[in-house]
Amino acid sequence: MKSSLMLLAGIILTSCVWLDDSLSGGPSRAESSRHGQDSLAQAPHGTPPEPAPARPDTSILAVAVRFPEDYDWQRDTAYGTTGFDLLLLKDGEPVLTLAYGPEAPFCADPDRHHLLSGHLYTERMAGNETRIGRDGEELFRFSGREFLVGLMEDGEDLYTLSRPVSGQGFSLRKNGEPVILRTDGTPFGTLSDPSYSPTGALYRTDGPLVFCFRGGYVYDYSYYLVRDGSETRLDSIPSQQSVLDIKYSGDKVFTLYSTFLKNLLYEGSIWPEGSGYAVTGCFSDGTGGVFWGYLDPLSWSTQREICRDRAALYRSPEATWAVSPGTDGILRWFGPDGRGQSEVACHFFSPACAALAGTRFVLALNPTDIRKKPRILDGGDEREIDVYGYVSRVAVEISFPAS
Repeated sequence: MKSSLMLLAGIILTSCVWLDDSLSGGPSRAESSRHGQDSLAQAPHGTPPEPAPARPDTSILAVAVRFPEDYDWQRDTAYGTTGFDLLLLKDGEPVLTLAYGPEAPFCADPDRHHLLSGHLYTERMAGNETRIGRDGEELFRFSGREFLVGLMEDGEDLYTLSRPVSGQGFSLRKNGEPVILRTDGTPFGTLSDPSYSPTGALYRTDGPLVFCFRGGYVYDYSYYLVRDGSETRLDSIPSQQSVLDIKYSGDKVFTLYSTFLKNLLYEGSIWPEGSGYAVTGCFSDGTGGVFWGYLDPLSWSTQREICRDRAALYRSPEATWAVSPGTDGILRWFGPDGRGQSEVACHFFSPACAALAGTRFVLALNPTDIRKKPRILDGGDEREIDVYGYVSRVAVEISFPAS
């Protein structure tokens, strides 16, 4: 198989205005809920309580690749020429099955499958072209071999942010037509980075379509914010600083350095949470070792360790999880309810093989023994996926009932 293991690149937060311990994320959701219950209990006698809002439905989406059972997909000696099916699964059941063909806008590479708004988006490089598809139908193609790092729906339009397979630069396109073409620069974020999920480096906040990128050279970098196609150089960021990431939120630019307050991070990500932020990453423990953990927005100075093994990290306001592919092939996960591990050696193709929504954590288990079928871990339960192949991506879909 041509795909190699990808692990989440990381980051640490500061801001163009330095943040300190006074930053508060406001009351927690649990506190807000309790306050609502208290108000209801104190309602005057005879006043009927308001009906509880309908609870959203939650489903697990997954993308799976199914090969002929006489083909060794791990060796993949016939990559690009053997037949396969691409499946979109909802709660373990196929809702879309696509058969590969020479003109298909998809391939078997797990890095080329994306879930957005319940749709299966795909990318495929064929010859000197890149093809973009949705649910098996080609939307457009453009010249050059590029891979997506951002994907954003806007009504009937689709924006893509992509990078060339070789060389520097990036391309912002609307329905395949260039908006920005640069031969230098690297966007912050990818479609496999959980902190940018699900739209990757390209996202919308308070109206404008935005992304940030780094230009220049080592020790002389420059940094830019792009809003609705218009570039702004961020002159407040010193070129000599070790900038790991930049995010735009609430009409503010937040710059992420490798040092923050008393913390030193080698990797990390910032997770906006209301008016506050959480940070996940690889921290120095101060004694020459490292650990993977997080900083809570209500207590920036307290490093919270999750594990000592290299890990991909996932965050919601309610929980933080880590997934660590061990050198022994065993996949291990760590969360607020404890830890677990796979019974057999498993592939972990990228951080997109796990997802977290609220307290619901899901993880694709793809055994390296091709005689065993993949499974999806959902809380304490495992569901077998009836394919000879693998699960390339998972997502938690939350559907709110119509009002």
